[in-house]
Amino acid sequence: MKNILLIGASSEAALSLYKNFNQQYNFVRLSRADSQSCVSNFDILDPSTYYTEELKYDGLVYFPGTINLKPFKSLKIEDFYNDFDVSVMGLIKVLKYYHSYFNKDASLVFISSIASKLGMPFHSSVSVAKSALVGLCTALAAEFSPDIRVNCISPSMFKSKMSGRFLSNEKSEERIRNNNPLKKIGESEDISSLIHFLLSDNSKWITGQNISVDGGMSTLKK
Repeated sequence: MKNILLIGASSEAALSLYKNFNQQYNFVRLSRADSQSCVSNFDILDPSTYYTEELKYDGLVYFPGTINLKPFKSLKIEDFYNDFDVSVMGLIKVLKYYHSYFNKDASLVFISSIASKLGMPFHSSVSVAKSALVGLCTALAAEFSPDIRVNCISPSMFKSKMSGRFLSNEKSEERIRNNNPLKKIGESEDISSLIHFLLSDNSKWITGQNISVDGGMSTLKK
């Protein structure tokens, strides 16, 4: 059974992945929520809080991110630093810590955003962070090949605790749904099923990709 490290394991997509595939993988879960974590008081920016038992890993999924949607003039410099820390520096610290523990043919999956592909108002801070994540993905895919695969998933907004404030009423949901070419709002299972594919041997010839899961928003105009 493959050992998979889940960073940000309390996110909706991570919970879906664990629920649907825990019979196929041994998940080591790390989260600020102790109930979803193998360690207490986990902090992605503090390696002293990481899981320290020696274990070889066949995959890693990095979920942490932010939805900090504000006009550029309203964003503070600290907002950019915080979003970058959560999305990028946390991942870099995790990879620095666990890199030597990855088995040959391991698969790393980073969760980016449609904002890495499509310019949208009020997304400047999120776009900076998630675009940097994609850059890190492609650089590491080249550097780690042929031993380790690295891919990104870039969803548009899907139903989750984090996006709940944007889907707080029927009118908001209808507006977001109508902006989507498939007239749908994604579910956490749409993300977790693709993660499962990228972790599995079925994707053994895929690396360095930024894969959209967005109902066509990043490429289609309706």
